[in-house]
Amino acid sequence: MLHTRLIPPVLGPLLDRPRLFRTLDTGVTRRLTLVVGPPGAGKSALLASWARSLPLGEPAWLTLDADDNHVPRLLTHLAAALARATAARGGEGLRFSDGVSVPALLDEVSGHPHPLVLVVDAFHELRPGPARSALLQFARYAPGGLSVVLAGRREPDLPLHKLRAGGELTEIRGADLAFTHAETAALFRAHGAKAGDDQVAAVVRCSGGWALAVRYASVNPVRGNDPRSCLEGWSQAIRHCSDFLLSELLDPMPADDQDVLLRTSLLGEFSASLLRALTGRADLNRVLRRLSTEHDLLVRDDEWTYRLPNPLMRGVLSRELAERYGWPEVSRLLGKAARWYEDMGAASTARRYAAAAQAHAAGPAPGGDILLPPGLGRAGGGASLPGPAGDAARSPARSPGASPTPSPVTSPASPFPAGPDAPGAGPQAVADPLTRSELDVLRLLPLGLTLDEIADRRHVSLNTVKTQVQAVYRKLQVGRRRDAVRVAAERGLISPRG
Repeated sequence: MLHTRLIPPVLGPLLDRPRLFRTLDTGVTRRLTLVVGPPGAGKSALLASWARSLPLGEPAWLTLDADDNHVPRLLTHLAAALARATAARGGEGLRFSDGVSVPALLDEVSGHPHPLVLVVDAFHELRPGPARSALLQFARYAPGGLSVVLAGRREPDLPLHKLRAGGELTEIRGADLAFTHAETAALFRAHGAKAGDDQVAAVVRCSGGWALAVRYASVNPVRGNDPRSCLEGWSQAIRHCSDFLLSELLDPMPADDQDVLLRTSLLGEFSASLLRALTGRADLNRVLRRLSTEHDLLVRDDEWTYRLPNPLMRGVLSRELAERYGWPEVSRLLGKAARWYEDMGAASTARRYAAAAQAHAAGPAPGGDILLPPGLGRAGGGASLPGPAGDAARSPARSPGASPTPSPVTSPASPFPAGPDAPGAGPQAVADPLTRSELDVLRLLPLGLTLDEIADRRHVSLNTVKTQVQAVYRKLQVGRRRDAVRVAAERGLISPRG
């Protein structure tokens, strides 16, 4: 086998990420650690940098590929990884006979005198079948002295609920892997790229902290001493990210799941009910749970509400939707969303979707942008996303003597121009759209009912109502019931009298 599959990969300058290292350090005191995230989330890079930081030396490491779907080959590679790691510590390493089986692997490991850590990267390369079952059997029944770390693009089909309940499972998900401002700045420095806080903040905001996009931004060539120079190739980074997402994320998906994911890109926060209006599918609850839980592609904010957490991913998917189905379909879907919000009593949001539908009735908006009201949810950013892949980033002309630090919204650091729903965009700026349950609670607030009475009327617990009222206040950006009723009436969410 290739020797490089038995060692952590070299993926450019290593970056220490102490907040995640601490989670991994805790995880190896338990039976199983999962690192699950979409393509380009930085799973391998995190584990490689962590592995090289361990005081007792690197763990046993195996990077899987499609060839490992053959059971004897997979088990031989597992044995080689364990034998190499134990021999590297000195003394007698583990030895395995030819034709090794899962029980034989477990027996040999259980007799080893020192604790062992095994990292298995790219678990998603194993298709459902005997090879994947063998690896999962090994991980599930690993002896006490062996901790297994599985990394991949989806959850393994193990009884994770039992492991969680027994305190034997540690998890790092896509949201955990997202780069913070400090980590992005550190990666820029590691690549020798110069950037001010505004530029770093713009990259984090527009990429959602997605590791691949942050890395592309950090490796752009530096020209002179201009702090913006590291971001001059951002439009090229968008193209690279687009190609990567389409080939690594979208293409391997079943066609029906592709269709659902593409249509989510037109929405901010959404429920299965709203997406059902756009797709006509009856199985959306199951599909959305799979996309959010197994694949970690959607963030689930509450029992009913989902969103795409990555603004750049949302932009790529919306462009693909337009290219695949055409602009009339984009306009039709936005119109359906407008009618759904109107039926829900969210008049302001409905108007924004209707305006976007009208804007795209004859094709893309001027400049090729795709308008995506009502903004990008909690991820921040503007309401319009880049045009077709390959378009250069449009940067405003700078007059002589202009400030060397552009604004975080309109700077070349941000591939997303400011839109009417962008933070700070003026009086039309709106908060996150309310869910259907929150709207139901909001309509009861003008009646003067206590929270207990609202809970009785809605047949839910008092704690549920408290949570929903807090969400209403946060989304309407108010602190009192009176202000919530006033703002909701001004936006057309309720009538002045409730």
